This record gives sequence, C-alpha cells and structure tokens, in this order.
Amino acid sequence: MIFYAVFLRGVNVGGVKVLMKDLAALLQEAGFAPVKTLLASGNVVVGADESDPSRVKERIEQALLEHYGRDIGVIVQDGDQLESITENYPFESPDDGVQRHRYLVFTPGDRDAGEILGSAPAPGDSERVAQLGSCICWEVPRGDSLGTPLAKHFAKVASSTLVTTRNMNTVNKVLVALRVLAR
Repeated sequence: MIFYAVFLRGVNVGGVKVLMKDLAALLQEAGFAPVKTLLASGNVVVGADESDPSRVKERIEQALLEHYGRDIGVIVQDGDQLESITENYPFESPDDGVQRHRYLVFTPGDRDAGEILGSAPAPGDSERVAQLGSCICWEVPRGDSLGTPLAKHFAKVASSTLVTTRNMNTVNKVLVALRVLAR
C-alpha cells in the first residue's frame, strides 16, 4: 500500500461546501483506505494500491465530480514527494523580530510553478519566494498574506489555474499523519 497526501483546491467551490466527514466517506467508497482528513480545509491522507500519483488524482477528482457535480481540483503528493518538499524548504526566518508565515503554493507541475513565478511581481522587502519543483515556497510577514502584490498575484492565478496554498505548519501536520498511516 502507498500513502498519499491530497490537497483540495478549496472546500467551498462554486457554492458547494465539501465537509471533511463527507469527503472521508466519499474517498472510502471510491476504494481508498485508510482515509484521514486533517483540519477543515481540504487536507486528506489516503492509502491506495495505485503506485502512480496521477492516477490517484484522477480517481479522486472523478469521485468528487460524480458526487458534487463540479470539477474540484486536487494536488496529490506521495510520501517521498512531500518529505522532500518539507526537508528542502529553502527559508529559515531571520531573527529580526518580524513574525512570518511560511507557505507552500502547490501547483500541478514544475512548469506551472515556473510560469506562475515568471509572471509574478518582485517580492516585497520582507517577502521571500523560490521555486521548489512543482511548489512555490513563499515567506511573508504575518498580516500581509493577502495584501502584498505577490499575494494578490497568487490569488489571481488561483482563479484560473489549479493551485492551492498551505501554511507550512499544516503541511507538516499532513506529513506526520502520512507517516503514522504508513507504519
């Protein structure tokens, strides 16, 4: 069995609210087991016999479409992928008294991440941004997560491209859950 982290693009999609208990039941019905949801924001860990993350993605998106009648995009990472991302996150917050949020912007692939960054405005003085494979690592002062030009760029991109952003604290919780299920 292989375990995957699944990140839904959103849990409120076009007026459809995806409740975590319903999502867990839906994924179990679709043949994934075990299934564990984390927080109420579209984070799931699933077990599957499928060795290809793209096939897991297809199965989950198809189950969501059949149940909700809407396309709900997901990003799927296997344990090795997620482990590599967390281990290689490039930023350590400087000791300058500024509290920061550390984010991962998940995209479908390396090219997507490169295109999103290539069209992005320069980060603000207190922001840092870098590509890490299919993810964009972004560090921003607390309170600025929605207001900087870079934040607005990511929000605009999300309206037309499959991306989903998670705080690194959340990503670490998902990774812990993935490890626990894999034991």
